[in-house]
Parts: sequence; structure tokens; C-alpha cells
Amino acid sequence: MDASVLRQPRRRRLAVVLQVIGLIGLGGAAGAGVGFTVADRGARWFPTTFDALIIGAGLSLIMLLGGQVMADVSSDAGRSRIRIRKRSIVLLGLVVAAGLVHLASCRMQRFSPLTQLSPTEFAEAFQADLDAYQRLDAGLAKQLAVLEAHPAMFDAAHAQPPTDAEARLLRDVWVSIYDQVFALDRIRLFYEDWYKFDPSRAQRACHVRSFLLTFAAELSLYEKAIRICRLVARNPNIVAFLDAPHPGTDLGPETFSTFRRQLTGSADAVRVGAGRAYFKVVENTLEGRRIAVESGCEALWDKIETQIRLLDAIAPAEWAAATVQGDIEPLRRGVLRVWYPSLQKVATWMGDTRLRRRVGEVLVTDEQLEEMDRLLEPGDVLFTRKNWYMSNIGLPGFWPHAVLYVGGPEKLAEYFDDDAVHAWLRERTGRQTTFVEYLSQTYPHRWLEYSLAVDGRPHRVIESVKDGVVMHTLSQCAGDSIAVLRPRKDKLAKAQAVVEAFRHVGKPYDYQFDFATDHALVCTELVWRSWRPGPGKEGLDLPLVEIAGRLTLPANEIARLYAETADQADRPLDFVYFLDAREQEGRSVIADEPAFRRSRNRPKWDSP
Repeated sequence: MDASVLRQPRRRRLAVVLQVIGLIGLGGAAGAGVGFTVADRGARWFPTTFDALIIGAGLSLIMLLGGQVMADVSSDAGRSRIRIRKRSIVLLGLVVAAGLVHLASCRMQRFSPLTQLSPTEFAEAFQADLDAYQRLDAGLAKQLAVLEAHPAMFDAAHAQPPTDAEARLLRDVWVSIYDQVFALDRIRLFYEDWYKFDPSRAQRACHVRSFLLTFAAELSLYEKAIRICRLVARNPNIVAFLDAPHPGTDLGPETFSTFRRQLTGSADAVRVGAGRAYFKVVENTLEGRRIAVESGCEALWDKIETQIRLLDAIAPAEWAAATVQGDIEPLRRGVLRVWYPSLQKVATWMGDTRLRRRVGEVLVTDEQLEEMDRLLEPGDVLFTRKNWYMSNIGLPGFWPHAVLYVGGPEKLAEYFDDDAVHAWLRERTGRQTTFVEYLSQTYPHRWLEYSLAVDGRPHRVIESVKDGVVMHTLSQCAGDSIAVLRPRKDKLAKAQAVVEAFRHVGKPYDYQFDFATDHALVCTELVWRSWRPGPGKEGLDLPLVEIAGRLTLPANEIARLYAETADQADRPLDFVYFLDAREQEGRSVIADEPAFRRSRNRPKWDSP
């Protein structure tokens, strides 16, 4: 008889023994786990107890697996063999799972700055951070209330760029929100290692308190961020304003987009959902409320329940919309980073490309400009047009460019030798001074540049071109056609407009054409902001128009405003001068006021 056949009974007996031992081991591990939990007397679950149970369970599974394999000695090659092998695979999977659980347990046992604190240090740190959390949460609620107290600023139906007063309010509130969010997130991050405290009675109080504080901070950040983003997103101009850099503060570019991305995305929603589930475990299994009461942080428990109710009060659709916005923000910003540099290159090429005549060759002569200059006053708005440039394609209407006229230094000094201007300057400086002295002392470098002539010609205008907001001579800004309108305001209003224009000199050109921010400006935005009314500034209200979903102000719209109000007694603008191109004659000629009125309706390639 074959010896292998004789060995089969012994192999089967050994297999049975291994399987019995494995089953007893598994039952013992399970019973020990249940008994340990029920009889929790202060011994730690991690690392010793839990690892011992996992290792015991793993060894028992290995014995079961070995017994199953050894039992597979049947000579039958049919279904029973296949069934037995499937059981072996299942057991092998359980062994692997036990190993992975053990590795996870090892990771949980790694120390962190939180778990390395002594009991005294933990108590002191927790109390200090609890106080800081309460202060920061109240601060965020206060700043949110400030925003909610100005509903007109977030009116979706009449969304406008923020006024100067609103801009100051938004900037101050946003700086406060950003600082408090950063500090609150530091608390959340420090206590997010709560799970490394053992949930047994040995460290249960630290486990529960750390979880409550990090979860409360997470809820505060998420709930406030959802409400802030929901409010701000109603007005795209406010979004653009908050995303702009703000010199003099710690706010860099894209702070709102970063805020929305990091605090309202799906990862945050998942953390909140998981926290809510474990909060129930803490309440029902770990006696969390009792621990909170005994440790003096019952208010923290109540705050969590309040925050959860506030989140539940937010409509699911709005919650989902905020989460989607947070998730797509990186994609949107990535597209913009690619798109806008490309747009800038295209716009620059179009601005330097002319279909007819050489670049720089214009119809308005220097003699005509000097004659026109004698009629101009500081604060006048100039409209210029250069025929045949590719850049005219992307700008609506016949007039593509607007410029603020300032006049030479001598004209400025003489024109603003005015009692109302002197009184305004005395109020601002506390002493008697002239307008020219005020500009030279407030903006010394810009005034020096402005005072320097170019080829014997003084700077007379401030305009925004592809190189940014610059000071130019009349010949540098002129083209083939040029027109002048004068705001019907007193000298004080004009002085304030000129001062505002000087404030913007040196800023870059805004290829996004965004009137919500002033860190970069297009040509008409410079005119608009210089004349824009504000506290203590009468100014001139030039209404914005919506184009492609964005509020803006094409130069042709200002010409249209004049044409539609020219016959009204309270018209905002007066006609001053018009040099009209005669392309076929190769010159520019003086045209009358009716001709200027009609010019706004000309096609952009029109050139008589």
C-alpha cells in the first residue's frame, strides 16, 4: 500500500486539531475583546490589549487556514475540492485583514505633539485653546453679522462694484475673517490627533475632549465658510474684490478662492459627516456628555449641537452648491492662470498690429493738439481713436479709448488756485498749501516724473495703456480722432479727480477688465475711479453697463451718455472739442458737436 495513503488519517487528525485550536483562539480573542470592553477598569486598549487581540486572532486564523489546507487531502477532484479552496482563500483574506488592522494600530500608536503632553500640560493647553476657540468663533460670527447687515452690497439683482466706503468695510472685515480662520484652523489641526488617545478609561477624557474641540473648530469653520461664501457669491464683483491683492495688508491674490477651496469642498463635508457619526458614538458609548460636564466643557458640547442645527438649517441645494464651488475652484483658477496670460499676449499683439498705415503714424498733428490744449481744463475726459488697429476689434463701439486730462504743471497751479480747493487741502493737511505743493509732497516720485518733459513736451494726461497707468504727453495719447468732454463740476471736484488719478499711477493694465478691483485698471476704469463719488467727494457718476455678464464701461458708452443727455439742463457732461479723421484726405479736421453726437453710432471700422 502507498505510504501517502497511510499518512492521510494522521494528516486529517492534525488538521482537525489545528482547526479546533484556531476556532477556540478566535472565540477567545472575541470573548476577551468583549470582556475587556465591558469590564473596562482603566487599562489601555492601545497598544497592548488591542495588539494582543489582533495577533491572537491572526494566529488563530493562520491555524484555521493551515488546518483547512491539510484537510484538503481528499482524492476527489470534484466540487468539494473547489469549495475547500474557496474557504482557504477566505481565511487567507482574513489573515491579511488582521495584518492590515495591526499596521493601522501601529500607526495610531505613533506619538504626536498632542499625545506627548503631560496631563498637566494637556489641561493647560486645552483650556487655553478652548478659550481661544470661543473667542475666534464669536469673532467670526461678529464679522459675518457685519456683512449680513449690508444686504444691498450683496444684492444679486443689482450687483455693483463696491463703493470706496464698502471697499474699506470689506477689506477690514476680510482681514479679520482671514486672520481668525487661520488661528481657528491651527486649533483644529493640533487636536485632530484625538484618536491617538486611548478610548479606554485610561485616556478617555483626553480622547473625548480633544475630539470635541477639533470637531467644534471644524464645524465652526465649515458653517461660517458656507454662510460667507453663500453671501459673497451673490455679487461677483465682491468675489473679484476679495480675490484681488490688497497692498498694506497680509492679503495676497486669490484669498477668497483659497478660502472657498480649503473650507467648503467635499473633503470638508466628509470630515463633518464623519465627525457627526463619531459624535454619536462619543455620546452613546463613551459617555461623552458626562465627561464634558465633569471636565468643565459642557458649553463646548452644547456649541457643537448648535452648530449642527445651523448646518441642518442650510438648504441641501445650497450646501451642495457651496461644496461644488469649493471643489471646482482649483480647476477654475487653473484655467484662469492659463487663459489670462494668453489673453494678455493676444491683446498686446492686437494693440501693436495695424492693418493700414505704419504703426505710430497718426492724422492729428502736434499743431492741432497745441491749439486744442489751450481750450482744455484739468479733469476733462478725452476720447481717442487710432484707425486700423486690430485692438479696435475687441472693443465695442467707435471710441475705444478714454483718457483723463490733467494739464501741464503751470496750468495745474493756476487753475486750482481756488478758495474751495485751498480749504479742502487745509482740511487734509492741517496747513495752508497749494495744489501743486500737495501733489509734489504726497506723490513725490510721480510728481517728479510728471514734471519732466518728453522731447520738450510736458506730460498732460494720465491714461491706462498696455504698459499700465502712465503719464503721457498729448502727442503720445492722440491718434486719428480725438474728442473732449467736460464734467459739469466745480474746481474742487476736479481737483479731487486729479488727485485720485495720481494715486493710481504705476498700476498695471487690467486684462480682465474687472471694475470690482483697483489693483489693475483699464483706460475707462481710470476715468471712472478718478471721477467716482465717495465720502467727501461729489464726483461724477458714470453708470456701468453689463457686457458678457460683467459690469464695465466702454469709452463709447460715455459718448452715448453725453449724446442722450446733451439737451438736458442737468446734463453731466459738456462738449468741448472734436478732431475727426478724414482717412481719404490723410488728415484730421475740426468737427462740430452734432458730429460728435453721431460718432458713437459709427461702425468701429468707419473712417470718413
